[in-house]
Amino acid sequence: QPQAGVPNLVLWLLQGQRRVGCAHVPVTDVTFSPIGPDACGRLCGKMQTIFL
Repeated sequence: QPQAGVPNLVLWLLQGQRRVGCAHVPVTDVTFSPIGPDACGRLCGKMQTIFL
């Protein structure tokens, strides 16, 4: 079966040595491309609020 070529980006919120939150973001959403804005991800270069 085909698989995704690029894994998700995993963001962890740490408090000291403890993991208190986690979020998975598709890499295709945040990818930058010098070709132009049509080749960039929809969140590239934008401030984003992520609820953990």
